[in-house]
Amino acid sequence: VFTGEVKEFDITARNWEFIPDTIEVNLGDKVELHIESIEGTHGFMLSDFGINEMLEPGRDVHVDFVADKKGRFDFACSVPCGSGHGGMVGQLIVK
Repeated sequence: VFTGEVKEFDITARNWEFIPDTIEVNLGDKVELHIESIEGTHGFMLSDFGINEMLEPGRDVHVDFVADKKGRFDFACSVPCGSGHGGMVGQLIVK
């Protein structure tokens, strides 16, 4: 249930990182992510919130969800993208 503020973030995906790699919001906030790959095809998977999007170069992908549980939740690239793929991770912190 959306009870907080709307928090917007621009995320850049590149070999082999997300920028920023940490996002912090409050419980009940609506989170709006604008994700763009600038190097190669990547994915954005935040499985705790049922999100798995394909990121193609030059395409702005919009993801919206309500941060309805507290904790630290990992996100990662879900498309094998080369030698650094395993380290292409980040974290959503919901306070």
